[in-house]
Amino acid sequence: MPHILVSGSLAYDRIMDFNGLFKDHFLPEKMHSLSISFTVEEFIENFGGTAGNIAFNLACFGVQSKIISTAGSDFNKYHAHLRARGIDLSATHIDNHQLTSSAFIITDKDDNQIAAFSVGAGAEAYLPMPDT
Repeated sequence: MPHILVSGSLAYDRIMDFNGLFKDHFLPEKMHSLSISFTVEEFIENFGGTAGNIAFNLACFGVQSKIISTAGSDFNKYHAHLRARGIDLSATHIDNHQLTSSAFIITDKDDNQIAAFSVGAGAEAYLPMPDT
């Protein structure tokens, strides 16, 4: 049966809620030398990235897809999640020397966000291109 080839990122999204307001912790006179930390009680880890999200949603509609991407040595949980939906990962390269891309997002009580993204294995192109 034909499938859709999905190219893009595979990432873990680590989402945190800060039980306060960021603005209460920034000192305007110290913005030139910013050094700040926020304590969060817990974080939620979601499966993300453009390729992973698109392929997962296609599977929800019964559409078969194959992901072409690069993931890291910590991809096992995400791999099982995608395979459980019937997503073909035969064109996904695993770089055992890097971690899978990760987004880290902290949201305060006013819905302001601070985010960081670690590209990890996603920085490496999948070469040579797999035969799809």
